[in-house]
Amino acid sequence: MVKNSLTDDKPPRATRWVPIRNWELWSLRPAALAFFLVAEAAVAGAAIWLLTSLFGTIGSVSSTEWLRFGTITLAITVHLTMVRRAEESRRDESSGPHIDLTSVWTFAAAIALPGGLAVIVTLWMRILIQPIARRRPYRFVFSSTSILGSTMLAWAVVHLSGFSLAATGNIPTDLGLVLVLALAAALNWFAQVATIAVALKIVTPHTRLVEFLGSKADNMLEVTTLGAGAMLGMLITSHWVGPLLLVAPVILVNALLNNAAERRAHLERLLSEQEQLHQQLAEDAHTDYRTGLLNTNGLAEYANRLAERSRHDGQPVTVLAIDLDFFKRINDTWGHPAGNAVLAEVGRILREKLRPGDVAGRDGGEEFVVVLADTGLAQGVSIAERIREAIAEATVSTTDKHRNTVTLRGRALPPGDEDGPDVRSISASIGVAVVPDNGDSLALAQHSADAALYVAKENGRNQVQVAGLDIGSAATRLPVPLPSPRTDHQVVVADDSQVSRSA
Repeated sequence: MVKNSLTDDKPPRATRWVPIRNWELWSLRPAALAFFLVAEAAVAGAAIWLLTSLFGTIGSVSSTEWLRFGTITLAITVHLTMVRRAEESRRDESSGPHIDLTSVWTFAAAIALPGGLAVIVTLWMRILIQPIARRRPYRFVFSSTSILGSTMLAWAVVHLSGFSLAATGNIPTDLGLVLVLALAAALNWFAQVATIAVALKIVTPHTRLVEFLGSKADNMLEVTTLGAGAMLGMLITSHWVGPLLLVAPVILVNALLNNAAERRAHLERLLSEQEQLHQQLAEDAHTDYRTGLLNTNGLAEYANRLAERSRHDGQPVTVLAIDLDFFKRINDTWGHPAGNAVLAEVGRILREKLRPGDVAGRDGGEEFVVVLADTGLAQGVSIAERIREAIAEATVSTTDKHRNTVTLRGRALPPGDEDGPDVRSISASIGVAVVPDNGDSLALAQHSADAALYVAKENGRNQVQVAGLDIGSAATRLPVPLPSPRTDHQVVVADDSQVSRSA
């Protein structure tokens, strides 16, 4: 098992010699540096002791043990060579702990080999893993220390227990060996988890321990791997060819794990794309494609939500009912493409002139509704005048029904030298109502704003009219500073109704 929580950062493939004083190891916090060095020194000391004992008694190592060592080493080499690309892919896809299958070989070595040979097997496995893992040196050394320490701990439990690895015919004794192997496997797992957990907690104190314990599936895989290692260790004590029988199944399992990881990554990408598509569809369902503002469905949802929030906060809400003057005449004279261009320009003006948090939508045809949060009458009238003036000063380049280029202008602009009849045709009438002054609900206020809009139409159009009040020129009668832009929500923007008011 390899825990890669400390090995997420990969160095460049091209490596160069770095002076000792510049090693990344020295950049660690003092507590982390001390833990790393103490753990590595302890494991290195135990490994050196086992290797020294091996070389001091090398003549006592039987030929069978050398054969076991050779076949395990060969099996590891074949395994990691064959699965290199698949293992690189799995490591790249994994987040958090990465569980590989090398415990099959290291745990079997801890059971069936002398301690010094088990150390060599583990070190050889880590040498083969380094080109696959491509980790920062000090991090790779520490994770190797964790694995080597757990292997030596398992070896000590098995060989110091006094139980024979061969069947004795004594049921309690033979069952006791099962318990010893289970204890060795548990300590092997715990030693790796504990050392990595403590190190990570020191290096990144904010990280929760549960984040690098691995998922249930990861730990089930590790238990299975250790179980296979125990069986291989028992098998190899009977015949040295055991690892050669297991190398092909382990390679196939590695391939299956890689395929499963690729399928999971593919499904995650599909789910992400589906979520993005769902969000886009949700936006499209609420957006008027001609203006980029809300459509009637979106307007009802977001405006009511805004009104409810303002009511809860005890703040007024201003409703603007906006209708383009003589819009049907634009369609009849210049064609629907010209009318659509005017609608798009009005949508742009509303997005530009309104504050973040205000709600604007197209309510069918040439009608628009704006809902201003936390806004009283004076501010609402100022915003309405700002919108009216911008529409009356708009310039729209478009094509007529014969595909000739034409520029439609706002009624407030001076006549141009080349202006023909009806070119200065863009303006809007606006009705203003306030919750709670014109009703305690958004629907009542909108009804009042519509009524004020009709009054504006009857009084000559291109003007702002407050519900229940003839204000004339609102910009001069109610001079108030414009409110500062809000930053809590977006200007909510976006049904292409063909209903058209003929005024």
